Amino acid sequence: MSLRHFMTHDILVVDNNPVILKLMTNFLTKEGHRVKTAEDGLAALEIVKSFQPQIIFVDLIMPRIPGEKLCKILRQKEKLRQTVIIILSAAAVEQKINFKDFGADACIAKGPFKEIERHIHLIFKKLDTGCLQTLGKNIIGTDKVYKRIVTSELLSSRRHFWVTLNNMAEGFLELTEDGRIVYINQAAVNIVGQPEEKLLASDFLDIFDQEQKAELSGLLVNIGPEAVTIGEREIFKFQNLYLTITLVALNEDDEKSIIVIIHDITRRKEAEFELQQYQENLELIVHRRTAELKEINRELQDEIEERRQIAREKEGLEAELRQAHKMEAIGTMAAGIAHDFNNLLTAIFGYTELLSLPSNIPDESLSHLHNIIKAASRARELINLIQTFSKPAQEEFSPLRLPIIIDETLSLLRPAIPPQVKLVTDIHPCPPVMGGAVQIQQVLLNICTNAIHAMQEKDGTLKIKLSMPPLSAQDDEINFVELEISDTGIGISEENLEKIFDPYFTTQIGGEGTGLGLSVVHGIIRRHGGRITVNSSENRGTTFKIFLPCLPA
Repeated sequence: MSLRHFMTHDILVVDNNPVILKLMTNFLTKEGHRVKTAEDGLAALEIVKSFQPQIIFVDLIMPRIPGEKLCKILRQKEKLRQTVIIILSAAAVEQKINFKDFGADACIAKGPFKEIERHIHLIFKKLDTGCLQTLGKNIIGTDKVYKRIVTSELLSSRRHFWVTLNNMAEGFLELTEDGRIVYINQAAVNIVGQPEEKLLASDFLDIFDQEQKAELSGLLVNIGPEAVTIGEREIFKFQNLYLTITLVALNEDDEKSIIVIIHDITRRKEAEFELQQYQENLELIVHRRTAELKEINRELQDEIEERRQIAREKEGLEAELRQAHKMEAIGTMAAGIAHDFNNLLTAIFGYTELLSLPSNIPDESLSHLHNIIKAASRARELINLIQTFSKPAQEEFSPLRLPIIIDETLSLLRPAIPPQVKLVTDIHPCPPVMGGAVQIQQVLLNICTNAIHAMQEKDGTLKIKLSMPPLSAQDDEINFVELEISDTGIGISEENLEKIFDPYFTTQIGGEGTGLGLSVVHGIIRRHGGRITVNSSENRGTTFKIFLPCLPA
């Protein structure tokens, strides 16, 4: 049967069987039609870019985009909306096909080619007469074609395969060697966010931005049989999703394709970020809490140290109080003893003077009387010291300029300073103090005399310094001047340091000291409303610090 009396058409035949392509080309060309062929769906899509057929014959089972999906893609193209699509497939016998659902106009079951020619005649006749719709959803030619068990099994296996792929949570794509998409499952369609018909036959790299495209392009060029995954360690973010993309090359019948598996790991990544944020917040909280605890600990240590300082000051005050009570008791006792001794000395002086009146006293006896008077005078001096220690002097207090007192005292002291002892003064201007000049001078003489004695056997330095302590060291209500007397002598042992202000305590041997000097100093300073401290250790010298209340400037 000839088709020459029908209209001439531009026809595209898509089939992966080269025999069918050749038979269809010869048959249709003889009938005067212009015919192009494609061995798969991808090739067909390339052809329709420059060729607009009025009729397309499509096989269902093909590599690189099967017939069903190819029909859907073709129907999306504006210029092919009116093109007649005819399914030509042996699978039409082995499986139930609703070709209208994917955009085809008619379906012919493959059988003997003579039967195929007859069925094509029928469709062309109805097409030229405008009656193509009368064919309905019936598959033409199934009456003389029998089901093949093996084909049915293969189609069933294929259906199971596609169902499995389309229900995977992971995106699955198959690419050609040059990166064009020939299969994409539903999960991948959902991830990409574009219709399957638009994605099939498109360049896989066009899905991504320039930076991601460059990264994936390098992988696609060098892909081998070993799977390569990106996005696991480093972040691969597509739109608002975190993805991992696994690529693996597949070689089959000398034809290379690339399998792409896409995992949407957004929930996992977000959980990791939340965990990381939580850890960072926790570290920040721990850091802040640690800092707070350190500050609390520092404040606690300061408080402990402050309390220890208060305790030390309390102990010092208690020691000073005990010393004051002891000195007061000793002073009371000493005052009584001094009074009685003065009475005895008065009698001794009187009788000795009476004995020395006659002119005929032998020289030896007169010498003895002079010795008695000398000893009694020494005893009177000691009694005066005891009285100075035991009761307030009768000297009236007046404003004193300590630099003047120090200068006058040093004038008296210099002749007694040995040549190996160096005298150093550091006198700063200070407000006047209320006190007795003689008593302050006695304090200086007693301490300096002890210092000189401590440096008799070696070179040393005697330093006298007058200054105002820093404001932080001053009392809240009373300001003090500080008089510091230091030496580089033999020092005082720790066991003796607590006894130096006790009356009659002395470290000098051979009767050189009375043990009253520092006791007198302590009493004078106390009567002036001041305080005295000492810092000393053996062979490292001694420093006395005297604090006296000063008058307002």
